[in-house]
Amino acid sequence: MKRSTKSTITVAGVALAAFLTSYTAITAEQGGQAPPPAANTPPKPLVPVAASSVAANPDSYVGEYVTLTGAVEANLTKTSFSVDQDKTKSTGKDVLVLAPTLQKPADANGYVTVIGQLIKFDPAEVATKLKGYTLDLSAEDQAKFKGKPVVLATAVINTAGIDIAKLPIPPMSAEELSLQKIMTKLPPAQAALRKALDGKDMNLSKEQANILKAAFTETEAFWKAKGNTEATNWAADGKKHADAILINLGLGNIDAAKTSVTPLGGTCAACHGKYRERMEDGTFRIKAGL
Repeated sequence: MKRSTKSTITVAGVALAAFLTSYTAITAEQGGQAPPPAANTPPKPLVPVAASSVAANPDSYVGEYVTLTGAVEANLTKTSFSVDQDKTKSTGKDVLVLAPTLQKPADANGYVTVIGQLIKFDPAEVATKLKGYTLDLSAEDQAKFKGKPVVLATAVINTAGIDIAKLPIPPMSAEELSLQKIMTKLPPAQAALRKALDGKDMNLSKEQANILKAAFTETEAFWKAKGNTEATNWAADGKKHADAILINLGLGNIDAAKTSVTPLGGTCAACHGKYRERMEDGTFRIKAGL
């Protein structure tokens, strides 16, 4: 029995929901700001397509980024499998999937939605498209799929909505934990400062401004030790704004103190946008190479 339309819609819907989740989560460390799109956002709109349609007319989809639905025909290697439209029998119209980050084998005969770019299989082009990936297909399978459609998968989502090609989140290093401890002080202190200033609570305003000054001082020292002049300067600017708030509070001028709150937050946003990378679990890491 072939797969029903309802089944196709269900798997595709689960896949789309899982795919979009990583782009819409809002984290506390960003102070309530939505994160930028994930690094693997496709440059073109995703094209929903069934495995049977690709097998029948592959030229229409070459170069497109697709969400391909089908049943797992065979697990070929640790990073590759094929999909067909009929889970009950082999039709000979299976489509190859290469998933370099596949974490476990796809369920045999289970329906999946594969997200990625579709090309015609050629080992040389695969090597160009998937830098650092070692093709592990047998010579026999390479010959079988030569010139046929293959999806270079960035996600493989099963009927449970689990992306089995998602890389595990790396644990934080001691350095990351140290910076995270500082970073988590900033958003709540900024929010509390704004509220205290609006309420003309002088003592609470001073308390929160001092927390911010101390956090920026620690941040400045962190980036200075890493030799990052730009990030160090941003942290120093944040500390200067905190100092300006304290000076104006000391003069009893709450309105003047308020003028430093927005630029203070701006230094956080500038540094965070350039030097911090959001993981899918909502935590952050220092961007690679820094």
